[in-house]
Amino acid sequence: MAEEKKRFVLLVDNDIFEKFKYLAKEQNRTAGDLGTKLVNDYVKENYSDKK
Repeated sequence: MAEEKKRFVLLVDNDIFEKFKYLAKEQNRTAGDLGTKLVNDYVKENYSDKK
């Protein structure tokens, strides 16, 4: 059975969002996919020793 996913909403200025979409496109990702990767990487790097 697939793991349930939660929605995570961020509010950013339009200028930042446009630049973020550009960076995502350079990596052949959507802005959402890049955001997911960045959040996952951040949590893995910073939470692993907190348990």
